[in-house]
Amino acid sequence: MLVTWDDAPPRLPSPVSSRRPRGLRVTGVSHRGRTGVRAPVVSGQLRSCLVRCGPDVVVCPFGELHRAVAHQPVSFGRLFLDIGEQNQAHSPNVLHVLKRWAGWPRGVRWLPWVAAVVLALAIAWALFVPVADWLAGHDVGSFTGPLHEMALDNARGRLLTLGAGLLAAGALLFTARNFTLSREGQVTDRYTKAVDQLGSDKLDVRIGGIYALERIAWDSARDHPAVIDVLAAFIREHSREQWPPSGPGGAEPERSPRPDIQAAVTVLARRDARRDFRPINLSGADLSGADLHWADFSRGNLKGAYLEGAYLEGAHLEGAHLEGAHLARANLVFADLTKAELYGADLRDARLIHAHLSRVNLGDAKLAGADLTYADLPRALLSGADLTRAHLADTDLADARLAQAILVRTGLHRANLAGANLAEANLVGALLPRADLTRADLARANLVGATLASADLRDADLTDTDLARAILPHANLIGARLFSADLIGADLTGADLTETEDLTTADLADANLAGVVWPANTPAPEGWKRDTNSGRLMRAATDPGPAETG
Repeated sequence: MLVTWDDAPPRLPSPVSSRRPRGLRVTGVSHRGRTGVRAPVVSGQLRSCLVRCGPDVVVCPFGELHRAVAHQPVSFGRLFLDIGEQNQAHSPNVLHVLKRWAGWPRGVRWLPWVAAVVLALAIAWALFVPVADWLAGHDVGSFTGPLHEMALDNARGRLLTLGAGLLAAGALLFTARNFTLSREGQVTDRYTKAVDQLGSDKLDVRIGGIYALERIAWDSARDHPAVIDVLAAFIREHSREQWPPSGPGGAEPERSPRPDIQAAVTVLARRDARRDFRPINLSGADLSGADLHWADFSRGNLKGAYLEGAYLEGAHLEGAHLEGAHLARANLVFADLTKAELYGADLRDARLIHAHLSRVNLGDAKLAGADLTYADLPRALLSGADLTRAHLADTDLADARLAQAILVRTGLHRANLAGANLAEANLVGALLPRADLTRADLARANLVGATLASADLRDADLTDTDLARAILPHANLIGARLFSADLIGADLTGADLTETEDLTTADLADANLAGVVWPANTPAPEGWKRDTNSGRLMRAATDPGPAETG
C-alpha cells in the first residue's frame, strides 16, 4: 500500500478494537468520522480510499464515501486509493475462487470435483431414464414396442434440448457476471487515476481528472455519490486560494474561480441530481464570480459561501441552506429559492428579477439596492431585513413578514403586500404608488414622507403609524384603523376614508384633505366641512353652500 503526503503524515493512535473483519487484511489505522470509533483500515475485499482529514485519516468504502468527507473540511495533501487484489466479498470472480482452491490440502482439493461429477451423473441418469420414461408414457400412454421406443427417443431429445438451453443460459449469466466484475474493475482503475490527478501540480492534469470523475459519475450510478463528495471536498479546500495571482505591482485583480474549481463546480451543477444520496456540501466555499447558471443545488449546504458576483441565473436553490452567505452583486434572475434559508445573507445589489422566493427566510438579510422586480415572495420572512433603496416593483409579497424591516426609499410600485406584516417597519420615503396593502399590518410603522398615491389600504392596521408628510392622494382607506395615527402635513387629496375607524384620534393637523370622502357619522376636522351631496371635504371658508360642519 503506497501512502504519500505533501508533508509529514499525521501520528495515529492505536486502534481501540483489534477485531479483524472476516477475510480482510489489516493494513493500518483510520478514523471513522461517522461513528467516532477508531477501527483498522481494510483492503482487499473492500476497495478503500484514504483521504487526509484534519489530524486523522478517514477510510471510505469505494462508491460509498462516508459523511466525513461531505461534512468535514478535507485537506487534499494527496488523495489515493488502496486497491486490494480481491473483489468485494459478495462478488467473487474466477481468479478469487481458484486462489482459494489452490490453498486447500492436496487430498481435499479434488473432493469438490468428484462431488460435482457424481452429481452430474446422477442428474443425467435421472433425466434420461425415469424422467424420459415418464414423458414417453405421457405421450403414448400404455403402448409398448416401437411406438414407445420412438416416444422415449423424442423425450430424450427434448430433455437434451432443454439441458442445452439451460447450459447456454448459465453460460450467458456467467459471462454477464464476469463482464460486470470486469467493468467494475475498469471503473476502479479510472477512479484511481482520476483521483490521483486531483493531487497534481499541473492545472490541466487536475481539470482532466475532474472531467474523468464526471464520466465515472454518469457511467456508474453506484459511484455517483462518491464522485460528488470528492469534488465538493476539493472545492471547499482549494476555492479560497488566490486567483488570478497578484500582478507585479501587487494590485488585487478581480476575483474569479480558479479554472479547475470552475470545472469542478460545473460538473456538480450539471450532475444527475436524482442519483444523490445526500445534499451537496459547499459550506464556506469561495465561488465569487463563478458561472453557475441553471445549477441544481437544491437542499444543498452553502452556509457562509462566498458567491459575490456569481452568475446564478435560473439556478435551483430550493430549500438550500445559505445562512450567512455572501451574494452581493450576484445574478439570481429567474432563480428558484423556494423555502431557502438565507438568514443574515448579504444580497446587496443582487439581481433577483423574476426570482421565486416563496416562503424564503430572509430574516436580518442585507438587501440594500437589490433588484427584486417581479419577484415572488408570498409568505416570505423578511423580519429585520435591510431593503434600503431596493427595487420591489410589481413584487408579490402577499402575507410576507416584514416586521421591523428597513425599507427606506424602497421602490414598491404596484407591489402586492396584501396581508403583509409591516409592524414597526421603517418605510421612510418609500415609494408605494398603487401598492396593494389590504389587511396589511402597519402598526407603529414609520411612513414619514412615503408615497402611497392610489394605494389600496382597505382594512389596513395603521395604529400609531407615523404618516407625517406622506403622500396619499386618491388612496383607498376604507375600513382602515387609524388609531393615534400621525398624519400631520399628509396629502390625502381625494382619498376615501369611508368606514375608517378611530379617525377622531388621528392627528390631521396641516393635512391636505381636499376632496377626501369623509364618513357621515364622524365630525369634519377643524377648518373643513363635508359636502352633503358628494360626502367629500372642502375648506370651510371657500364655499358657504350647504355642508355639514364639524
